Amino acid sequence: MTRAARDGGTASPVAACVMSPWIDLALNGDSIETRAKHDPLLSRRALEDARRLYLGQADAKDPRASPLYGDLTGLLPVLLHVGEDEILLDDARRYADLLANSGSSAELHVWQGMAHVFPANVALLHAAREALNLAGDFLRRNLAH
Repeated sequence: MTRAARDGGTASPVAACVMSPWIDLALNGDSIETRAKHDPLLSRRALEDARRLYLGQADAKDPRASPLYGDLTGLLPVLLHVGEDEILLDDARRYADLLANSGSSAELHVWQGMAHVFPANVALLHAAREALNLAGDFLRRNLAH
């Protein structure tokens, strides 16, 4: 469940499927630097600009903006897809690890040679079709409960 649902503020979703998630608006993942030459779509500068537009002066480590810094105990199952070549790779990895360590279910798929939000290219990429099929299977399993 989401934090708001867990705290009684809203209805509870049963699962989440995220593609190339930006989980750390503080930009502390190593892949922001180590994958910079490989990611054709995102850059640190683009993320800094987006963060400034989205947060203004708010704290980038506020868990409402950066779930990586929140209490993940009791959250819903999460499926994460991320491309090996994208600068957000470590965001997905760190979030999956934190979810698993907090007792939540996390299923992480790192796709070799894929860039940011590659599943959007379903007409062109076999990996995109495969990722979307996995997402459908994951959601069906969790909706059946």
